[in-house]
Amino acid sequence: MDISKLDEYQGLKAQMVRDWMISRGCVRQDGYWRHPREQYHYTDGEYGGLLWEDTLFKLSVDFELASVQALLREINPRMRKGMPSQAALRAHRGLWLRSVGTESIATVLSRLIEEFPSSRDDGSFFWPCDDNGNKVRWPTDATGEML
Repeated sequence: MDISKLDEYQGLKAQMVRDWMISRGCVRQDGYWRHPREQYHYTDGEYGGLLWEDTLFKLSVDFELASVQALLREINPRMRKGMPSQAALRAHRGLWLRSVGTESIATVLSRLIEEFPSSRDDGSFFWPCDDNGNKVRWPTDATGEML
C-alpha cells in the first residue's frame, strides 16, 4: 500500500510526527527518537525519516495502533481547526463538514461560510466533502500544498 495516497497523509509534516511522538513520551537522543520503553528508535535525519512509510509503519506497530492509517488519523486529523482559507473555499465550492466542539457536526455550504462567517467558526473544525457528505481531499495549490 502506498500510504502517501491516503487522505490522512495529505499535508503531513515531519514536525507533526515529532509533536505526536513527544506527546507519547518519545525523546530525541543521539540523532534518533527513542520510544518511551527505549527498545525502539526512529530515524529523523537531514533527509527525512519520520515521513518514510517504513518508519510510520514501525511507529504504528510499536505504539500498538491498528494500522498506519490509525496512526495517521491521530497525527494528522482530517478535521482542521478554524475557518478554511478563502483560497480553500474558492477551490472547493461544494459542501464542508463543520464540527462545533464535540456538540454537533453539520454539513454547510462553503458559499454560506463565506457570506455568513460566525465567531464560533474559529473554534470549529472543518473538512471538505462531496454531495453525499463523504470527506474528500483538502484543496491544494498547483504544487500540491494544502490551501
